[in-house]
Amino acid sequence: MSWGVSTQGSIPDVKAELERQFSHPLADAPAGLPDEGERETVRRIRDTIFQCLETFDPDKTVRVSANGHMRFDNWDSKSGACQEVNVSIQPGVS
Repeated sequence: MSWGVSTQGSIPDVKAELERQFSHPLADAPAGLPDEGERETVRRIRDTIFQCLETFDPDKTVRVSANGHMRFDNWDSKSGACQEVNVSIQPGVS
């Protein structure tokens, strides 16, 4: 299972676009991610990104990307879960 978001622009525009993009993996199943653990990770990443964006002046521009992937050693039993998450917030992008 994987998910990703990416956008750039002014802080208000980035926040609005990220909210829209994060709504897809966080949508109710079956449209969104089926694993609640991964959904919780996405919620926490979303909250962390928004917390970081609050430290920027609203007139700044940024590029934000985040993605993640979850796998299981045994898909049927959901044992051996592992998540990989990447987050990037680059200021000053025009």
